[in-house]
Amino acid sequence: MAGFLLRRSKLRLEDDGFTLIELLVVIIIIGILAAIAIPVYLNQRQRAYDAASKSDIRVLAEFEETYYVNASTYADLPQLDADGSVLIPSKLDKLTIVWMNANGYCLSAHNLLSSRTWFYDSQSGGLQPIGSAGCPVTTSGTAGSSRTG
Repeated sequence: MAGFLLRRSKLRLEDDGFTLIELLVVIIIIGILAAIAIPVYLNQRQRAYDAASKSDIRVLAEFEETYYVNASTYADLPQLDADGSVLIPSKLDKLTIVWMNANGYCLSAHNLLSSRTWFYDSQSGGLQPIGSAGCPVTTSGTAGSSRTG
């Protein structure tokens, strides 16, 4: 029994914990991992906002084309609602019918947490690339309404 107590007291004297250097190394490693992970996370959030905006704008374009097949004209959001095509945008997504005319329409989508605005021009092949300042072909007509999710 005395030998057990002697060994136990030696363990207590030798076990002082972590040194300051060891703790600093662990903190530096955690800092490096955070420096890598935070920009990746922020980029993924931006991509999620963009995906929601592009999805909403494509759904609105589909509603416009469906309405055009039935009425031979493009519609504003209240007309689409009355026709049964009620559009509910994603959270914080603002959809706007920028222009409507007899030949086509221009739509925009912007998430309020994003810096990007997406445009859809029915006469220019649909969804416009990143950085477009607006619709390249449909630049006039009747201004439409907006809806925010």
